[in-house]
Amino acid sequence: MVADGKGKRAKSRSRSRSWSQGKCPDWATSEKKEATRGAPRVQAPEDLPVSAYKENIINLLLENRIIVAVGETGSGKTTQIPQYLLDSEKFQALFENKRGLRIAITQPRRVAAVAMARRVSDERGTRLGDIVGYCIRFEDQSSATTRLRYMTDGCLLRECLGDPDLANYDVVILDEAHERSMHTDVLFALMKRAVQNRSGQLRMLVTSATLDTGAFSQYFDCPVLEVPGRSFAVDLHYHPVSKTQRVEAAVNVALNLHVREGPGHILVFLTGMEECEQAVNFANAKLQSMLDSGKEVSDCLIVPLYGMMQSDDQRNVFEEVPEGCRKLVFSTNIAETSLTVAGVGFVVDCGYCKQKFFNPKTGMESLQVTEVSQVQAKQRAGRAGRTQHGKCFRLYSEETFHRSLPKVTVPEILRSNLASVSLQMKAMGIDDVVNFDFMEPPDRVRLVKSLRLLYLIGALDADGSLTDLGRRISQLPLEPQYGRVLLAAADLQCVSEALTLVSMLSSEGIWYRPSRQNAEQWEEAQAMQERFVHPLGDHLTLVRIYTMWEDDGCSPSWCKENFLHFRALRQARDIRGQLCEQLEKVSEASIRQAVQGKRDRERDRGRSRDRSRDRDRHRQRDHDRGSNRTSKSGTDAEQALLQSLCAGFYMQTARACGAAGGWLIVGENVLVKCESSSAMDGSPAEWVLYTDLVGSTVANCMMRTVSAVDHTWLSPLLPKLTEVDMKRIVGLSKPTQAQAQAEAPKDAAQTVQEREDKVGSARERYLARKNKLPAKR
Repeated sequence: MVADGKGKRAKSRSRSRSWSQGKCPDWATSEKKEATRGAPRVQAPEDLPVSAYKENIINLLLENRIIVAVGETGSGKTTQIPQYLLDSEKFQALFENKRGLRIAITQPRRVAAVAMARRVSDERGTRLGDIVGYCIRFEDQSSATTRLRYMTDGCLLRECLGDPDLANYDVVILDEAHERSMHTDVLFALMKRAVQNRSGQLRMLVTSATLDTGAFSQYFDCPVLEVPGRSFAVDLHYHPVSKTQRVEAAVNVALNLHVREGPGHILVFLTGMEECEQAVNFANAKLQSMLDSGKEVSDCLIVPLYGMMQSDDQRNVFEEVPEGCRKLVFSTNIAETSLTVAGVGFVVDCGYCKQKFFNPKTGMESLQVTEVSQVQAKQRAGRAGRTQHGKCFRLYSEETFHRSLPKVTVPEILRSNLASVSLQMKAMGIDDVVNFDFMEPPDRVRLVKSLRLLYLIGALDADGSLTDLGRRISQLPLEPQYGRVLLAAADLQCVSEALTLVSMLSSEGIWYRPSRQNAEQWEEAQAMQERFVHPLGDHLTLVRIYTMWEDDGCSPSWCKENFLHFRALRQARDIRGQLCEQLEKVSEASIRQAVQGKRDRERDRGRSRDRSRDRDRHRQRDHDRGSNRTSKSGTDAEQALLQSLCAGFYMQTARACGAAGGWLIVGENVLVKCESSSAMDGSPAEWVLYTDLVGSTVANCMMRTVSAVDHTWLSPLLPKLTEVDMKRIVGLSKPTQAQAQAEAPKDAAQTVQEREDKVGSARERYLARKNKLPAKR
């Protein structure tokens, strides 16, 4: 929403809401098109703090193979240091190659990699993908002429699969090292080894906004360069609100600042895409209400910022706005250090962020909303003081900051599922994953759990060696379990459906859920979303939604009508297209043929579709498809898809627990239920499969994204859960030839019966506790 100073909407700039739908005003579009063509050249600020250290950085890298550089956010280290090295003749002379100096710069987040590449490309006046390019998961905008390649740390880690010494690069810059992403931590050790192997022909630079310089200097045995930043004082204000009210409270504080304060953009920190989009809608509605009441409100451009945004939409956040117009940016923690929104004078900090946590007891990883650390809170506040005296409004108390918030953020590798990293390390020929040279070794239990999971899906054999199946899974840019599902789908001839499902699961939440305070809209959303529900569960519901959206021409308006996030569906479509290409590279001819056949059918359907068909017919068709649901057994393709899911997730299944009212997870005496929003909530299904388990403790776990499955699909797979010899997989005990010959698999029927007995005993104990009766033992 953009309002002029007279209290009326400015027609030429009244489409801030449309920015969140991939559009932008004319005054931004014209500039964006010019930048895309590679002109005009954007001048880098001359007074960036890092510019005074240009020669120091070059000389240090000439004299040392590895250096660490610490500089505050906004000092210019990410955009300027790579250019200093590329333009230095004496530095280029260090490397004996004819192809020209090549530099890789990693970022923990894709949105930062894209934004930094665009910025540097603009500064050099070149077309993006030429001298300067980027590579993120599912998107590569670089070429043979690229000299500065910004990429996510995960992409560089994948390059290490085929080239452990990274011979394609002369310099690798690991940026934002203080975030300690899981991939960056692994790259520390891999790069340390590669630098030694390349005998002086590879340089490594670790850059960060805040860092434990002593630990890094000791680990890499290298010098540290500190680049002082420039900042203004920031006044701190504490306004504690409840956790559930943080979004609305953040919007209210931001709009009060807009109405009452002087110049300076407003940056609001929230936890995720859904909250950011929700806040944009709230702010637009409240601002419109002010205008309708005749209140004078100056121009305000309201935009979201989060990691899953499209490249063009990301760019909108950083475009300059007309004089007198203020930006109001609702962002995730991506704006703490990875990206700099110029001109911010006010920050609103909700005090929370989303982080991944892995529970070794349940073997499940979940994305949880958790309190930020004190370091994060200070970084957020500091964003208000880059260009002016700033103000930061914290939606928690000062006591909470000092007594409740942890001092530092726990590195991702110490709290995440390590299956993907372990698989990639195995694919690189690193057999002893447990004793790998991590800078900060993760808990051995987590590493062992990751190897167990890889064995269960067939990526490792009983001796912990990589199988052919495991190598193929490692080549897919997915979590190993999702990769296993895709390859199983090939055997069951449902590749197309599996691609759709995995793409939807890899995207952020698709549901738009209005506030319960707006009862009418909330009930309307519930009714609209109910029409999509598939009787066999949430996975087929996701496939149904994607198919209906695609049939409608991938329309944003269709998403709005049905209370769905257009960005999430568009992201799923992009992921699906890239997965098609990746799957063709690693799969047999039969899979390639199936994928290509699907593409041909989609192309033919697109040619024959009448784009001008009446929208009322769409609504009627959607109503018919939603109300006339699939039979409870599902189609053959749907059954095949659910069976494919079992190949990657059979260890995440549960059996109904009768009178206890829930399901018992296989192999665990853990009673769980479905989330109330699940299609399986209250279902009588005997066996269910889930892809997510949420909850801070084992006692309050809830299944998310759940489907009914047939026990006959599970019976050949479940015995493997009790046949795991972890000492052998880890490499602590290798069987002799005689032992190997004498080994015999457990009788499947006996294994199932033992498990049935355990489940029965657990059920009796649970019911006994519930009825306060003595349990049978």
